[in-house]
Parts: sequence; structure tokens; C-alpha cells
Amino acid sequence: MRKRSVGINVRVSVTEKRKMTLMAKRCGLSLSEYLRQRALGYEPGGHPPTEVFDVLDKIDEMAENCSAREGAAINAKTDRIRDLLIGGN
Repeated sequence: MRKRSVGINVRVSVTEKRKMTLMAKRCGLSLSEYLRQRALGYEPGGHPPTEVFDVLDKIDEMAENCSAREGAAINAKTDRIRDLLIGGN
């Protein structure tokens, strides 16, 4: 991990900070990391709510009651959906 030892102070309004904090949270990032990524030209993506992943986990559990071939196919699909949701390839 990079050693970050230099700070940058920026003044914002309460409303601006609240909005930036919310946007960072939606992306699953700290405020500092969100601002760092935005300043460096990256467009952080949002992450779906944990309930989406809970549903995928339930589908995987249901796949255990299928034949081995069908279960493996279902698990492969849910893994692909997870990858798409979190920015995997």
C-alpha cells in the first residue's frame, strides 16, 4: 500500500460534505478514497445493497437441491452476476 503522508484541506459547506459522504458510501468507499479517485479522474461505481447478494446466496442454496450439473450451472450464473455487480470481468 502506498504511504500517504501529505494532506489537502478543502473547505466545503455542510450540504456539500453530506452529499460527498453519501456518494462515497454508495460506492463503498471512504470519503477520502472517493475524493482521491474523483480528483484523479476515476469514476467510482456504486455497489448494490447487500440484500442483492443475500438473494444470490439464497439462489446458491437452492441450487444445492438440484442435480450436480444443474446446481453447477446455477452457481456459475450467480457467480457471473456477482462479478458484474462488483465490477469483475
